[in-house]
Amino acid sequence: MSINVFEKRAMMGAVGAVVVSLGLIAYATWGLGINLPTCIPLGSKPFEQASVTKQDAKTYEVHYVARMWAFEPSVLHVPTGSTLNIYAVTKDVTHGLEIAGTNVNLMVVPGAVANGTVHFSKPGIYTILCHEYCGRGHQNMNARIEVSDSITDYSVEGLPGSEGQKLMDAKGCLACHSVDGTPGVGPTFKGVWGSTVPLADGTTRNFDAAFFVQKVQHPDTMNVKDFAPVMPTIPLTDDETAQIEAYLEGLQK
Repeated sequence: MSINVFEKRAMMGAVGAVVVSLGLIAYATWGLGINLPTCIPLGSKPFEQASVTKQDAKTYEVHYVARMWAFEPSVLHVPTGSTLNIYAVTKDVTHGLEIAGTNVNLMVVPGAVANGTVHFSKPGIYTILCHEYCGRGHQNMNARIEVSDSITDYSVEGLPGSEGQKLMDAKGCLACHSVDGTPGVGPTFKGVWGSTVPLADGTTRNFDAAFFVQKVQHPDTMNVKDFAPVMPTIPLTDDETAQIEAYLEGLQK
């Protein structure tokens, strides 16, 4: 049975469409760097606090928290040439997280962590938009990443306790105390605020502002059970103390 000219044209058209489609996929993947975003199923509770962690000179891990109708952090400043490893969760309904002008376009669904990576080779202001309708305030849900040649390190806005975290890092606190529950030279700060702390003398204390201030000003007192009394005196102003307390309180969630 012979194939007429119209059938040949239809077959050639179908083959051509497949070739073009494969070519566009290849160009998007290798030419534009566009990949399917990953979604990490959770075997445990998702992170609840937004955060920014410096991994090396210009690589940062950014934890975004989406909620009606805002992103935390709201503004992130990074130097040109930075790479961001982005993880995002939602506190309520499904949201989208698209960084305009980049290949990051994530669906942030309850019960999972969305993940993407972006490299900023050029300075500019990159707007973060929610592309999934999430209620009456959807149109106002945005954030931004500001990339500049004049920036030498990251800074952040709209992140609960972010200044406290940077202070603790600068003062050397995070060299001995973890913020994620990992064991260290000193007790972890994860979930400690408001908890009962067992002391070496057999008594207990509530970890609150009064305990924190006394421990910072007189580190040789109220030694925590099972930890060596090696904490040095750390000079803090009242404002610095308040910022660190706000950060520690946020770690209990």
